Amino acid sequence: MTHEIETHETGRDEIQDPTLRKAVQSLPREMAPERDLWPDIAARIAPRGNFRPWPIAAGIACLFALGAIVTTLSLHRPQAPATLAIRPTAMQPEPAAATPLPNERAGMLAAAIRRSTHDDPHTQAVLLTNLDVVETSIARIQQALNEDPGNPGLQPLLYQQYRNEATLVAAAQRVQLQTSTGVLAP
Repeated sequence: MTHEIETHETGRDEIQDPTLRKAVQSLPREMAPERDLWPDIAARIAPRGNFRPWPIAAGIACLFALGAIVTTLSLHRPQAPATLAIRPTAMQPEPAAATPLPNERAGMLAAAIRRSTHDDPHTQAVLLTNLDVVETSIARIQQALNEDPGNPGLQPLLYQQYRNEATLVAAAQRVQLQTSTGVLAP
């Protein structure tokens, strides 16, 4: 059984079936709930009498204290001093892969940059000048670390300078790739 509802210009729906229209008209416009719902609602939203803020406040205070202790200990922890590589003496056997001295390392990096950029003298000069600046910074930071080994700001600076060294060598390798193949390296 299908019932059709038409909407007129007044915006009201007109039910075409007379039996359905009578049934709808006999329905009450409002219905009261079977019981009063407000006492249950009020009980749920009312503040509870057994709430105590002190345990929560004590827990938060303990967390702040623990955080302050950890921060203090981590900031005032003595750090190992930076050490420079030393040449082995005659009594010590030389290891198979000896760590180069800072000047030797700088010389090897400069030689690698010269080999990679021999076809581009302008780029070579720029990279070697930047390498000299980076190597000077490394030497000064290492000297400062030897004088103040507990300084927490020097280790990140030294690390960044070593990254700068690697960036310069990578740039030289990209120049070599570009000049030998004609392909632009990323």
